[in-house]
Amino acid sequence: SNQIIVNQLTFGAKTDSPDAVKLPVPFIVALLQDRHGVIDLDLPITGSLNDPQFNVGALIWKVIVNLFTKIVSSPFAAIGGGGKDLSRVEFAPGTALIAGGGQEAIAKVAKALDDRPRLKLGIVAMADPMSEAEAMRRAAFEARLLEEQRRERGRSSLGSGGAVESAMPPLSAEQRARLVKQIYEDTKLPAKPRNMIGMAKDIPTAEMEALLVAAIPVDAAAGRVLAQQRGRSVREALMAKGLGSERLFIGEPKLREEAADNAAWVPQAQLSLSVDRSEERRVGKEC
Repeated sequence: SNQIIVNQLTFGAKTDSPDAVKLPVPFIVALLQDRHGVIDLDLPITGSLNDPQFNVGALIWKVIVNLFTKIVSSPFAAIGGGGKDLSRVEFAPGTALIAGGGQEAIAKVAKALDDRPRLKLGIVAMADPMSEAEAMRRAAFEARLLEEQRRERGRSSLGSGGAVESAMPPLSAEQRARLVKQIYEDTKLPAKPRNMIGMAKDIPTAEMEALLVAAIPVDAAAGRVLAQQRGRSVREALMAKGLGSERLFIGEPKLREEAADNAAWVPQAQLSLSVDRSEERRVGKEC
């Protein structure tokens, strides 16, 4: 059993040694170091003392290289995933609302990065306007209802000299029916049921709502907008946990490509880790 503690490890200038490992060592060190610059490794090794080629140093080095290789292949596991895939933040379909499992990932990633100040986080959010189409239409309609509720509350507040509330209370069934009817009357729909003289017929609230939802366009552009909103949601959630904005980077949003195995789509943002290159260069100059 070997416990190796390395304190304040820094790097000098790069060399062209033929014995150098082909691994991103500065990145690995940034993953292993805590906020005080300490690396604490428990490295158990096994071998036979009867082997003429037995060499403790060679075995320890082999274990270290294997550990480094594992860290590079699964960096989020190295920062304390505990079996949970921290590289993915999940969302409620059709929205930029982080799902319950995604909130757990956000909390663990924020803590891990707080303990490792040299790491930066990349965020690439995704959307699928095909499999999420109905959820996106429904979310867009609910947003329009909220907008109409705010407009109505604004007119009422201005008339009474009060301020408009930022958070709207839940709609009662009667209020919702009235707003749906208002939106239905204000929206030009080619499929509106009409009477014999061509006037729009009065239809049940549920039918009006179904027609309005079905008329909301969902395309690749809407998918990219949703993906952008998801990226910002992750960034804001991490900043709310105390991480600085300079350590968080939102990449170009992506639309999901059709899966070859027809796997069920999970709305998500993919996270990636990198080392602060400016910090790496500064450390190299000080050595």
